[in-house]
Amino acid sequence: MILCAWHETPAQDRAVLEKNILNALDDLYTALRPHLEADIRQARADNYTAPAPETFSDTPEPHGTGLPLFGWRLIHPVSPASVWDDMLDVALWNSSIVLDDWLDEYAHIDEVSIDGFIDLLRRHGIPAVLCAGCEKPITSRHPRWPGIWTTPSDEYGGPACPGPGTGPHPPAPLIGWYTDSDFGAPHQPR
Repeated sequence: MILCAWHETPAQDRAVLEKNILNALDDLYTALRPHLEADIRQARADNYTAPAPETFSDTPEPHGTGLPLFGWRLIHPVSPASVWDDMLDVALWNSSIVLDDWLDEYAHIDEVSIDGFIDLLRRHGIPAVLCAGCEKPITSRHPRWPGIWTTPSDEYGGPACPGPGTGPHPPAPLIGWYTDSDFGAPHQPR
């Protein structure tokens, strides 16, 4: 969704977008933190309190999408006696897992649901658009397909909507017979 928002935003407005993304990440972690702490306390039987990470952005990869790297980080003092376990924070690690898989276990957290996450982004002025058919993030300003709604980061990437996933979409072609329906439909914003 962030990649599509980056494409949707004119270059001159991307510095503001970057700040808005960092603010949205702060709010997202604030929503996740109490749930992650409760899970960790239950598993470890102690009074664990998660540290508050800082959001960050880093320069884009030279030959990548042009999107800066966004995330959360904790800065730890390091000494020759430091070990990995001194640096690892379970809540921060688990927050990435929650967001990566969109686990049903955390579906009760509004910001983790697709609609809740979209609302969070929009509250921060981040242009988040989903396709009405497949519900994938889409942009109309992809460098390869300007002016056409497309999804750039999915296995079904491109301007053709794969549909809602409830059946074959597009329908399996008959040998020698191709119609427009064999190639799917374009993405449409919802």
